[in-house]
Amino acid sequence: MDLMSFVVQPTWKEFLIELVNSNQMNPWEVDLIDVADKYLQKIRELQSMDLRIPANIILASALLLRFKADALSLEEEEPEPEVVEEHTYIQEEIPELVLRANQPRRRKLTLEELIQAVDDVMRDQAKPILQPVAPKIFSIELQKEDMNELMQKVYERALEIKDTQNVLLFSELIKPYFTGEPCPGPGNGHSHGIWCYGVENVVRHLMPILHLVQENKVLAWQDNLFGEIFVRVLDEKALQELERRAKEAVEKDEKEETELQAKILARRQRQAQQVQAA
Repeated sequence: MDLMSFVVQPTWKEFLIELVNSNQMNPWEVDLIDVADKYLQKIRELQSMDLRIPANIILASALLLRFKADALSLEEEEPEPEVVEEHTYIQEEIPELVLRANQPRRRKLTLEELIQAVDDVMRDQAKPILQPVAPKIFSIELQKEDMNELMQKVYERALEIKDTQNVLLFSELIKPYFTGEPCPGPGNGHSHGIWCYGVENVVRHLMPILHLVQENKVLAWQDNLFGEIFVRVLDEKALQELERRAKEAVEKDEKEETELQAKILARRQRQAQQVQAA
């Protein structure tokens, strides 16, 4: 095989045609098993010369070997002739013979048929390459404000709109700061539609609320995921009540811990007395 032609036209079809020509095979009667063996042998020779072999040539070699295996599995051994002994048979009714179709016999094929068979398999096995979906990037630019000042503004606004139970809705808190048109109904698939007042507006006022919760100035909760956010302003009396409950919970835990340690100590003392008595 001419190495220069292999480098210039490195496709499996040209490789196969050149192989048939160089081995002086009859293109009208190609022996599949012989072609598969010579094809693989030629690839190994090129690999020993450290030549880069295209992937389609390697794939064609694998397909030829599979065709070879299928052809060998279809071959049937010729049955040995049976020795028929001569006997005197009694005349009787002969059952009807059933004609069975012969198994397809292995035949040689043309080079064009072989190329077409390999090409069909390659086309069937080709799968479209799925392009990765680029992740959607959300960019939210928050206004550069001092967090302490923003917390004070939000807290003062909460004091203005809270009801008699010191409770207010987060949507009412952010509504005056939204300059666009809120979407009708629940909006964006979220109940009560707080996101209808703009993502930036929601995030901008939610951060101060979280800091106020941390400083025990307000409480915030949701009844439903993505639903309305309820805010309760803690006045001095409510804050003292909250601190009292927290203190009672700590004292209760400490009392239970002390009682548990006392029980463990008493149990160990009883076990020690039992050991001494024994």
